[in-house]
Amino acid sequence: MGDSWGSEWEEVVDVVVVGSGAAGFGAAFAAARAGASVIVLEKAAFIGGTTARSGGVMWVCNNPVMKAQGLEDDRAAALRYLARTAYPTQYNPRHDTLGLPHNRYKVIEAFYDRGTEALEEAVAAGMMELEAVPYPDYYAHLPEDEAPWGRCIQAKYPPGHRPGLDPTGGQFLVDRLRSGAESLGTRTVLDAEVVHLVRNSSGDVVGVEVRIGRRTALIGARKGVVFGSGGFLHNPDYTREFLRGPVLGGAAAEEATGDFLRIGIEAGAQLGNLAHAWWAQGVLDMLARNRVTSRDVYSPYGDSMIQVNRYGRRAVNEKSPYNERGQVHAVWDSVRGEYPNLLMYMLFDDGVLLNPEGSRFRFPVPPVGETADYIVSASTWDALAEKLREKLRGFAHVTGGATLDDDWAANVRHSVSRWNEMARDGVDVDFHRGESPIEQTWAGSSRNGMRNATMHPFTESGPYHCVILAPVGLDTKGGPVTDEDARVLDTMGEPIPGLYGAGNCVASPAGQAYWGPGGTVGMAFIFGFIAGKHAATQSERRPD
Repeated sequence: MGDSWGSEWEEVVDVVVVGSGAAGFGAAFAAARAGASVIVLEKAAFIGGTTARSGGVMWVCNNPVMKAQGLEDDRAAALRYLARTAYPTQYNPRHDTLGLPHNRYKVIEAFYDRGTEALEEAVAAGMMELEAVPYPDYYAHLPEDEAPWGRCIQAKYPPGHRPGLDPTGGQFLVDRLRSGAESLGTRTVLDAEVVHLVRNSSGDVVGVEVRIGRRTALIGARKGVVFGSGGFLHNPDYTREFLRGPVLGGAAAEEATGDFLRIGIEAGAQLGNLAHAWWAQGVLDMLARNRVTSRDVYSPYGDSMIQVNRYGRRAVNEKSPYNERGQVHAVWDSVRGEYPNLLMYMLFDDGVLLNPEGSRFRFPVPPVGETADYIVSASTWDALAEKLREKLRGFAHVTGGATLDDDWAANVRHSVSRWNEMARDGVDVDFHRGESPIEQTWAGSSRNGMRNATMHPFTESGPYHCVILAPVGLDTKGGPVTDEDARVLDTMGEPIPGLYGAGNCVASPAGQAYWGPGGTVGMAFIFGFIAGKHAATQSERRPD
């Protein structure tokens, strides 16, 4: 260990990694591949974090699969797409940094420039093989997106893989990442919660204080500490203080309680993007039982289906991507002094409930022949309103007493009538449903020859059905600010020596955007890789 590392240090390695998702194992892999000794500290009793709960898709610009398919992803055009969607109020295509502050621009440059490198090294090391996922970008309709297809990829399942028996999606990806990192000598410790940084008199980060079970230990880091520990979605105090709108829970791992936000503040880190999350919608009944839910409403199923607010009026394109759709819950009405869309009511008829087509994106509509206790059904809109009011009274402790307006049923009848007219024409003039490439990709086949596969008139008589939807996140996306090398910056914009971050625990380079399917996981892996590789090249730091 050397003279500077005394007996108080339980273990000393080159790089300490905190978290075992895409960011953490990406960092561990890169550092170990560069010759560093690495330990991964995971707060939970199992690996994977929020990555394991994801679909395992990665969204990466100019990736190796695109290149193999002959798809061009021009750098300048890609940067325009990233900048416009992430920071729309700052975006200026004629500016040298597209209107973005210097550091923000350098970070999105790194995301484009280093993605292929990270993936090619993973493939070369035998960590995974890659294949395309046939989804377009979420903003493929914008003129800045000159490569709308090809950026979505995933780890390829090996021959003989058994869906339903073998790990799939995010868990499969995590298993591949762990296998690749541990084949290079990294070690993973579970039930290990990092509570503080250890710094020397020069301010260098030289290790962490970690709670392992019931004991506390010091783990030294000669070259760096990389955090990939997740956001703060399951810290109600933080979400209430920082997010721009309410959330009732979400799909992030239970351990996403903002550990690095607190630790970063203690270290004097600059903070950014705290108001934003990876937004989505969840089922109120499930959230009332447990704010940690594995199911979000990815793409609301059905064509004779709309969402209305407490006044019985549509407020959103129901088929828009979850990150965009989920933000409808945060709309504030200053005249009424309320969030009128705090809860959204997903209405549909038997044409949706009994339609056997569609499975992957069917939730929250159950498979035909199955039931779900969160569905409220009635023969008329008035009867449905009364049942919903009764149900809402039981959720007052979660929603703050949200209920339906007195005219809800009458307004729903008007909303459905207008919807039926637009559905017959095939054009949603109010919210443009079914017009973007991603909506068309997820729509499935048209029912009864309708012009727009996402639209169909409701039946003239019931029964009608409703699922109450609430605001959730996949995780938050704000925290300490990092640079293009994933180094954490202090309040003066200077790197804190020895401290790195990637994934949902830091200020996301995506700003307010969700660039495409796998946008969280791909970015986490790439910046974890960048962090680990940079840390491994550093000169050794020592305690006092």
